[in-house]
Amino acid sequence: MESRHGRKKEQAESPEVLKAKEEKEAVLVREYLTLKDSLKELVESNKRDNDALKVTTALLRKSPDYYTIWNVRRTILKEGFLDNADDETANKIYTGELEFVQENLKLNPKSYWMWNHRRWCLESMSQPRWDRELAMVGKFLEMDARNFHGWDYRRYIIRQLDLKDKEAKDKVLDRAQSEFDFTTTKIHQNFSNYSAWHNRSTLLGKLAEDLSAEERADIVDNEFDLVKNAIYTDPEDQSAWLYELWLIGREERSISILGASVISFHPLEIVVAFDETVKMRNPFTHVAIPLEGEWKATGSDSALGSVWIFQQAPGAVYGPTVEVVIFSNDVCAVRTGSKLPAAVCYELETLNQNLEDISGRLGRLVIGKNLMYDVTKRIGPVTGPDGTLETQVAHPKHCVTSLTESDSLDDRVALLEREISAVRELVEMEPDWPIQILSTLLSELRKTISIHSTKAKDIDDECIELQEKLITIDPLRQERYEDRRAQLVFERETLSIIQDSKRFPEIEYAANQPRNLDLSMRGLTHIPISSYLLHLHTLNLDSNSIRSTRFLRNLLN
Repeated sequence: MESRHGRKKEQAESPEVLKAKEEKEAVLVREYLTLKDSLKELVESNKRDNDALKVTTALLRKSPDYYTIWNVRRTILKEGFLDNADDETANKIYTGELEFVQENLKLNPKSYWMWNHRRWCLESMSQPRWDRELAMVGKFLEMDARNFHGWDYRRYIIRQLDLKDKEAKDKVLDRAQSEFDFTTTKIHQNFSNYSAWHNRSTLLGKLAEDLSAEERADIVDNEFDLVKNAIYTDPEDQSAWLYELWLIGREERSISILGASVISFHPLEIVVAFDETVKMRNPFTHVAIPLEGEWKATGSDSALGSVWIFQQAPGAVYGPTVEVVIFSNDVCAVRTGSKLPAAVCYELETLNQNLEDISGRLGRLVIGKNLMYDVTKRIGPVTGPDGTLETQVAHPKHCVTSLTESDSLDDRVALLEREISAVRELVEMEPDWPIQILSTLLSELRKTISIHSTKAKDIDDECIELQEKLITIDPLRQERYEDRRAQLVFERETLSIIQDSKRFPEIEYAANQPRNLDLSMRGLTHIPISSYLLHLHTLNLDSNSIRSTRFLRNLLN
């Protein structure tokens, strides 16, 4: 369906063309073996003179991508020519190398190792001419505006010039504006220029740093106009679509603590469940009188998981009330890097508990019998380790686009609904390619809605349908779409387990947990969030295509 840099894939080549290619490749293999022998002789000779340098020149003209030859050449230059050279002589040598590289770049402008050698020359010179380099790479991008090596090198040069002018902010911003204008020119020349769109995204943030909210909004509107023009010109090209997704940005949900339960009082064992895989420090280290023990994730990796258990150390003593305090910096999501929006405290009353209903250790839980006591959750100011209160942010800012934010989530919703409507129009004209974009935008809209709303259900159903279409039209990525579909189906089928938290959009366990869950014949390939299943007595997974049972370790260890 899609192709590199948005260009359509060519049809299969004829047998004659394939045979000619094979013969050409055989010649290249023989040349490569000859080069390899010549390089071995050169290295073994340990020569550091003009003759040795000429050998590397000849070898590199034949095979400029043979990076070992470039390494040998630099060694010859450093040890044979540069060690005792003065600045003037050294600069002449480096200038000669730059000319040599430039000559070869005309033949192969997409060689990593030539661009790398050019950087080495400039960084070794006493007075490199970065302005000349900028002009040089500009000419290469005139010949091939989509050469990502050239774009990467151009960003490198700009970074060097900015370092040189780091005390002159106006000059740096003027340069950023000039580069931004350069991307505009290249995009208008050819909308299918991923490198130009990418470079544009890196520059916008810098240019918008000191702008007001209104000025940022104007820039965003202009960018949407530009990208819409590109999309409607060629809806199948990926470059503009990817830029639009960047421009829309992502509303990253904070981590949610689904709940906490005690499964044993002697020794004390407490389970805390999250809505995604996290790394966690020991919250008890922040309590005034720490309770000795250890936090571990259930499953194969005790340092990562969505279900964590605290196990009291032998001989440790606790009082009538135990507090589990988890501060925002105690938890970090593995996939997104997000944290808790504020501290959470769970309070456990240890007196007057019926210990007969508790087995004693998580590893000895009896399947089918609920052995967990819910722990009371307290949201609000919590005293931190330094004695100050950590409070919840009263009015968190919401992402509207990658450059703008708002106090109201409604602004984000309005933007997403506008873009979704535009994509739906394109789906009618080009039924295949925009489907993936539509699915992504719907998923973003889904984050802004109560999980039990009718609108959320409609979005889930449509996203599942879109994944099924993608499986059909893009079989090369079938497993990716199957896994995404499985996640959507799982979330839809487990709605009875979770509810919106008071701190929307966080979620938590529902007050009344189902005892049994039937997920049979749902086409699941995996269980994306095993912590959802923590309170179940029975789980039916018959007639699915689940590839791994690792999720069970989170529930039975």
